[in-house]
Amino acid sequence: MINTDFFITPDNWSFAGIILSVLVIAAYLLFLKTKTSQKAYFIVTVILLYVSFGSPIALLRDYGLHSLTMLQHIVLLMIAPILFLKSIPSNTILFSEKFKLNILQQPKNYFLMFWWLSAVMMCGGHFLSAGILSAETGTAICGITATKDSWITAIPESLILSLLFIAGILFALPVFNPVKSKRLAPLKSVIYLFTACVSCSLLGLYVAFSESTDTLNSSLTAFTTLRSPVPLTLRADQELAGMLMWVPGCILYVLASVSILLSWYEENPVEKSETAIHTAK
Repeated sequence: MINTDFFITPDNWSFAGIILSVLVIAAYLLFLKTKTSQKAYFIVTVILLYVSFGSPIALLRDYGLHSLTMLQHIVLLMIAPILFLKSIPSNTILFSEKFKLNILQQPKNYFLMFWWLSAVMMCGGHFLSAGILSAETGTAICGITATKDSWITAIPESLILSLLFIAGILFALPVFNPVKSKRLAPLKSVIYLFTACVSCSLLGLYVAFSESTDTLNSSLTAFTTLRSPVPLTLRADQELAGMLMWVPGCILYVLASVSILLSWYEENPVEKSETAIHTAK
């Protein structure tokens, strides 16, 4: 049974994070002229970042919950970056012609590099987090076993999560760039997102069905402590982690692809129909 006291205890909430979030949102609303939908996207982005870094959910990883770590990765790599880019006005200095960094000026020319970067960060971030969890809990996570004095424990989890968010922004930039002319063509965007769907599905399948620990220990609940607010067996937790990466991750990219195609056809349906006919011939 879930311990609700864990989630309502004030000490488990970062009040410094709440203040910072409010200040960031206030600055956005005061200094940037955006649409109502963009304001909503930005506020949701900040909330997701706070939940991932400063809420009780972020503390659940201290109990060895692999599924919660995976949920953080999904939010920071796949969801928050897209919402963030949708919230940024096209006249922002980073995307204006005055900004000289070509990699941001023409991200569609670097989409392969961004794709590989996000794929490496997705897999690398997962295995690093799995190694840290293994060192903390003393169990094998996804076939990875690490000791408490392993070098991997010196890596701050917040650093991994921050890099995931940055990699997610770079990955989404060729498709969701605030400046439409700098985006990939609609069909290329769909293919780009489809390949990302395949990669997150493969990682999810590996996590769900890979070895976690020995058969006896994998049936034990609450990991290394009975104080865990969300008691799960090791096997159930790892399967849930894999399913989170596999199913919701793929659904997200499919929905984004459908949205891109619908917008494409709505812009000029006659032209698109003629293009489809010529392509068929």
